Amino acid sequence: MLEPQAGPADPIPAPADAVSAPGNVLDPQRLLRIAGVTREVLEEARRIRPEAGAVDHLRRVHEQICDELREALPQPLFTELDKLTPEIKDGTLEELALAHAEILGWLEGLFQGTQLALQVQAAQALDRVRRPLPGPRSEQDPPDSRYL
Repeated sequence: MLEPQAGPADPIPAPADAVSAPGNVLDPQRLLRIAGVTREVLEEARRIRPEAGAVDHLRRVHEQICDELREALPQPLFTELDKLTPEIKDGTLEELALAHAEILGWLEGLFQGTQLALQVQAAQALDRVRRPLPGPRSEQDPPDSRYL
């Protein structure tokens, strides 16, 4: 269901505080696919009648989504998600829909945080490029007063 796709994927390193082992990376394409499935399941859960077969199917899909996230995320990030999303007790349709909404909200926050971190890195890199390189100054060079 959530099989990785072949293609040019440049996994990005997980944030420094989220890495538990060397080489731990996030695969944004995989996380986007999981989020897409979660979003669609949530929408479908809002439309269906709470029949036993449908609820059982949603419960199995929820378990598979959680398993995929456990594999796709560095352990500290999965632990954070796991703490924020309570265990499903009764497995009612409403409880499953709420669990899917929680996962989806957390993933969207992860994506926004990653985008913000990339924007900050790009701004810092641009600032470094625009900053003039310090050149050797001799004692005879007058101070630069163009900005004063």
